Amino acid sequence: MTQRPEGLGGHWWVYVVMGVLSLLGGMFALLNPYIASVFVLQLVAFLFIFLGVMQVAFTLRSPFGLSWFDLGMGVLQILLGVMLATNVLGGLVSLTLILAFLFMLEGVILVMAGINLRPFRSWIWLVVGGVISILLAVFVLMNLPEAAATLLGLLLGIDLMSNGLWLVAAGLTLRDL
Repeated sequence: MTQRPEGLGGHWWVYVVMGVLSLLGGMFALLNPYIASVFVLQLVAFLFIFLGVMQVAFTLRSPFGLSWFDLGMGVLQILLGVMLATNVLGGLVSLTLILAFLFMLEGVILVMAGINLRPFRSWIWLVVGGVISILLAVFVLMNLPEAAATLLGLLLGIDLMSNGLWLVAAGLTLRDL
């Protein structure tokens, strides 16, 4: 019989509850991708504003003296957050462009890594994954600005659903230990 990992104390149901909540959030995001995209945008905007305010506050209170660079970066973060929060379509397009760039970068890195690992048996899967990421980036770029309205919400929904599935599975596995 397998031993229960230390520290879990029989609270398997917490994983199941978190998983079910994540699954419900994922279903909501998949059924309402525009609303979920706007939620992601507002969350990112809030984080920029919050981090900018924190950076300005820490810079002004720094015992090492005033750093104009740090102060300027904090102010820019605040301005970026306000711009994202107040211009929904522009913010969604901006975040979607960044996401497409990250997909493209990831794809190129995976293809290069796969080619460099050619002697190993699973090299092809890196190349396939890289090509899929590159194609996804091209698809997003070819469908702007329409893709911007729903892409972030769809990706959030997929992520929440996959997290929910593994959390429920982990909880049920812990219950059976």
